[in-house]
Amino acid sequence: MSGDPQTLVEMLKQRLLVVQEISSAQSRNLLNRQLGGGAEFEIQRIEREMAATGTSHALTKALEDARGRLQNANAGMAACDAHCAALEQRLEELDRWIAAAGESIRT
Repeated sequence: MSGDPQTLVEMLKQRLLVVQEISSAQSRNLLNRQLGGGAEFEIQRIEREMAATGTSHALTKALEDARGRLQNANAGMAACDAHCAALEQRLEELDRWIAAAGESIRT
């Protein structure tokens, strides 16, 4: 570990970028969660309508579309979760390095 203040500043900048990327991924995850919730609500509505009026080509197509949107939202959430996990691991590595470098500078 280098006790160089410039290196520490660069690592702090990297840390900030990772934190910003985590925030962005979490925002995408929230959007996916909202889209998934909307698709689930629509699926329930269509299924109720099908139960009340019977199955039609239009309702079947709408149900397939809503299920596809739900599947895409769930896949997006899974991808965001995996990406966030990798970013959080990188953040932990940077934090350890920064702590060690900061201690080196103080001594």
